[in-house]
Amino acid sequence: MTIRWGKPHSIGLAVTLALVGACWIMIGLPDHTSGARQDSYASQVAITSPSVSAAQSMMAGGVVYYDGTLENHGDRTLAGFTAELTFTDINGKPLLRVQRVLLDGRQKPVPPHAARSFEIGFDKVPAGWNQAPPTPRPAAVFVR
Repeated sequence: MTIRWGKPHSIGLAVTLALVGACWIMIGLPDHTSGARQDSYASQVAITSPSVSAAQSMMAGGVVYYDGTLENHGDRTLAGFTAELTFTDINGKPLLRVQRVLLDGRQKPVPPHAARSFEIGFDKVPAGWNQAPPTPRPAAVFVR
């Protein structure tokens, strides 16, 4: 049995693919709408127990994971946090700076005086990296 693709089927397929693509894009974007940006609150947030580990993926090869704990020492609820992570060489020279979302609207916010663990992956790291956890710096902070 062969399937004949007529105009209605082609339009339906195009609409379906467009909707799936739009959903995929929306899921991939950080959602900080549950809080107001207040970068000055960064002094109340700490990243503790940073570590890196490597894992092998059958499809992508090696992946490096950056893990740690996001601590909220302030009196407001932490709704979002983006960090700038700096990878360095053995002499401390910066090799790569990237921004990664550690907390967004897809996760539960961190209440005052509480902590939440995080894990993010990197499929590529710079050549010459010293294999120490990247140095974090707050890039965007969202609170309620």
